[in-house]
Amino acid sequence: MKALLPAFIAITSSFGALSMAEPMKIEVRRLPESAAATTTFLNPEYVVASPAAAQATDKTPLLIFLHGAGERGTDLTQLKSVPPIRHFSQQTEQPFLIVVPQCAPDKAGKKDEWQAADLEVLFKQLEKDQPFDKSRVYLIGNSMGGYGTWLWGSAHPERFAGLAPHAGGLGSGGPRAVSPDLTGWAKRLAPLPIWIFHGDRDNVVPPERSERMHTLLKSAGAKQVRLTILAGQGHGIGGNLSNPELYAWLLRQRRQGNQVVENPLPIK
Repeated sequence: MKALLPAFIAITSSFGALSMAEPMKIEVRRLPESAAATTTFLNPEYVVASPAAAQATDKTPLLIFLHGAGERGTDLTQLKSVPPIRHFSQQTEQPFLIVVPQCAPDKAGKKDEWQAADLEVLFKQLEKDQPFDKSRVYLIGNSMGGYGTWLWGSAHPERFAGLAPHAGGLGSGGPRAVSPDLTGWAKRLAPLPIWIFHGDRDNVVPPERSERMHTLLKSAGAKQVRLTILAGQGHGIGGNLSNPELYAWLLRQRRQGNQVVENPLPIK
């Protein structure tokens, strides 16, 4: 195993032409070897985009983005243009600390997939290393990352103030797989604000999957769940992750103890 790299490695230049006037700083960080050794399908290196004007503080909300199958591996340059980073690199203000982990094959080359236990290792390391607002942690993902959002969110709903799965599958092993624990997922997720997105012409992950989760969440008593079916769109709905309304909605959500409350205006 390679020697531990420094905790912070600036990679702004390798991530394209982000100018000094733009509102974020992009870095690679690495899990300590002891933490990385406990994961199965997680690249120990991950990308962090923070506001350029100042370091993130305990008042900065955390946004975690889970990528789709096309960005798996160990090449972090694949993550340079994930939709949240691309969106906020073009804005005058970047309100989040954005963290983008990467799903990678295990040491035997076994096919990689998002695992809640792996993501918990990352989250606990972030808590040690990085100030952020623990009451405003948001999880979004696209395609395989949408599945990861359902999976991690249902395993640890206490972590999050809002979820936004996009074109997400519902099971391990492929885009059309379905977990036998969907009812359990829905019961655990019901207290959370969730905005679900899917294209009505998706022939990779059928839109029925998101419709099914929406129905199960409603049956479990969810009162803060929304489903948006994007007319005329297929599986590639990553463009919706540049929707300002999505981020404004997330910023209105905050945990208060065991509950999540929504404010009419984004919290500053």
